[in-house]
Amino acid sequence: VARGNAPARGRNARLLWYGLGVVAVVVALDLTSAKVFVGPPGSQAAVSAERETDVASALAAAAGAALPLLAPADAWAKGGVWGPLEGKTSSLVHPFIMPCLFLVTMYTGFLGLKWRQTRLISGEISDLKKQLPKEEDPEAKVSAAVQSIKDQIAELTAERSDLVKGQYKDKHYQTSAVLLGGGIFFTVYGVFNTFFRTEKLFPGPHLYAGAAICVCWALAAAMVPYMEKGNETARTAHIGLNCINVALFAWQLPTGFEILLKVWNNANLPWF
Repeated sequence: VARGNAPARGRNARLLWYGLGVVAVVVALDLTSAKVFVGPPGSQAAVSAERETDVASALAAAAGAALPLLAPADAWAKGGVWGPLEGKTSSLVHPFIMPCLFLVTMYTGFLGLKWRQTRLISGEISDLKKQLPKEEDPEAKVSAAVQSIKDQIAELTAERSDLVKGQYKDKHYQTSAVLLGGGIFFTVYGVFNTFFRTEKLFPGPHLYAGAAICVCWALAAAMVPYMEKGNETARTAHIGLNCINVALFAWQLPTGFEILLKVWNNANLPWF
């Protein structure tokens, strides 16, 4: 019932605004025409009349200029119920932001791999050090096997120093926070924008994939407290969920592009 009465409420609202605009014009013109007889130049009455005439003229001009703006609802998707949120500009926010977030996803994954490499390389160095002789004569000739292990340790130590300088753990955490917050927000924004324009949603691969991506984001983030305690199962689940996330994200980009073209080529959809 509420939806059926929405067009009627929109028409009534427009008629009300038309009436107010006409009344404003009439009042302004009446104030202008009322000042026919004024006092001699320089008198208080003349100055007051001139001021009132200027105010009335300004009101008339403002009312006349506002009249064309009182009826934008005819061009809006659902009768102007949601205002600019129905426009093309608002509808293009989600299709524009999500490809950017896909690139952020790839970059976040790169940072995560670098941080994992930084963490694992320390374990490799420790394992190599265990292979060295516990008591080594400094004057004795170093065997080829021991020298090879020392060279590997030196190489891995230098590599670890470069990785630590990259601060990949902090960068991964920061970009992940941006991705989680921005991804959830703009996904929900896209869903609401579709409803604002059409008053319904369109269940299909794009919508289902988007919902699954949000679930993967949430579950992957939920693994972090356990990962910080050294839980390898949580780390494996975190990586697996994000791999699924990337696959779904890449798979739904073509369908998102199709939706973008439909919105862009909709001539009946105003920009604001």
